Amino acid sequence: MLKITEIKKENMPVSSWSGGTTTEIMIYPEGASYAARDFLFRISTASVELEESDFTDLEGFFRAIASLEGELLLSHELHCGEIKKRILPLDTVHFFDGGIPTHCVGKARDLNLITKLGAAEGDLNFVEDGEKVVLPLAKNEFALVYFIESGDARLAEADEDDVLVFTAEGRCALFTVKLTD
Repeated sequence: MLKITEIKKENMPVSSWSGGTTTEIMIYPEGASYAARDFLFRISTASVELEESDFTDLEGFFRAIASLEGELLLSHELHCGEIKKRILPLDTVHFFDGGIPTHCVGKARDLNLITKLGAAEGDLNFVEDGEKVVLPLAKNEFALVYFIESGDARLAEADEDDVLVFTAEGRCALFTVKLTD
């Protein structure tokens, strides 16, 4: 049976980072801390308020980022050279190792999924208004629907094989996470 939890924007903690603010939509397990890096996954939004900024080193984690407003240009420093990725609003989802140095150019409001390597795997997709989603979920799988217009979210957690079915009310972001440990 699916457990569905409503997460209201006004109940999401807001904190500062070097380039703006971040709003934590959810962190798992409950009681984990981003600062302590003792989480298996974290879903958040962030404002990028500086024209240029450097992302926090998140070695041991994998990241997905998408823009809600504003275009971003990310540069990753790899041993074989630099790779650049343009993030377009409500379009591009970029996945990368959280431990590689990442420089950002552009101001935006973004969505983030951070998963602990070896413990969780995740995905992030946009869902169009009126689109019907049928998503099989198994034990230790989560789906979070983020309602872009309101900033609220709805979390579905499976305790056995089940199917999440919903029709998007406005444009949404759909996060899926599977615990692998």
